[in-house]
Amino acid sequence: MAMLLKGIEYPGGDTMQFKNFLLLMASVAFTANVAADAGKLTFVAGQVEINTGAGWQKAALGTMVKENEKVRTGKKGTVIISLKSGAALKLKSDSQITLSAVGTSTTIDVESGSIFSKVGKRQPGQTFQIRAQTMVAAVRGTEFYFAYGKKKSQKADLWLCVNEGQVNVVDTSTKSDVNVNAGEGIVIPSTKPIPKPRAYTWTKKLNWNMDADKGAVEDNTDLKGAYKDLLKNNYD
Repeated sequence: MAMLLKGIEYPGGDTMQFKNFLLLMASVAFTANVAADAGKLTFVAGQVEINTGAGWQKAALGTMVKENEKVRTGKKGTVIISLKSGAALKLKSDSQITLSAVGTSTTIDVESGSIFSKVGKRQPGQTFQIRAQTMVAAVRGTEFYFAYGKKKSQKADLWLCVNEGQVNVVDTSTKSDVNVNAGEGIVIPSTKPIPKPRAYTWTKKLNWNMDADKGAVEDNTDLKGAYKDLLKNNYD
């Protein structure tokens, strides 16, 4: 005799074995639906919150974050996230990201504010990218800074500068594709192709430190001045 469960045939008629079979399948399904750990908060200052899908909750030092969870900072908040992939992220104040995927392929969606990324040399097959609006910034090993600029219509200007290594930046809306090298910065206009990267001295003045044991990590750079410099030199 065979038992049937919604079209699945279970051989044998032993009730206990059938119950064990159901428990096993439920356990497998539950495990598959549990989000994987993405990283840990290694520095927290000011207002920092995590949204696991059940609303925003205050975050504490050492809190583990999972894939697809959101992290945001308040007006005076700073947080550093050490990812299991080996990269590190530092959010300045008034920023929000989603840890969309963390592992062999890492994707961070930036929804507002600004973020530092420190990515060690990737192994073959490993990828790391930052996404915002129609922009994708992809790297193999580098330190770079990304931020939202002035909003124009439904989109905002975006800007990016590199401290070490190289970042490939693609804007799918204008089909622009540029490589940004160490010491260079770019504006990604909301409606125009990405202009040629230029060297900027202020990229070295940003606080790139991601390790609180080595000194202050909060960045107090005059970002408005840096953004104006980008606009002055890159816009028509």
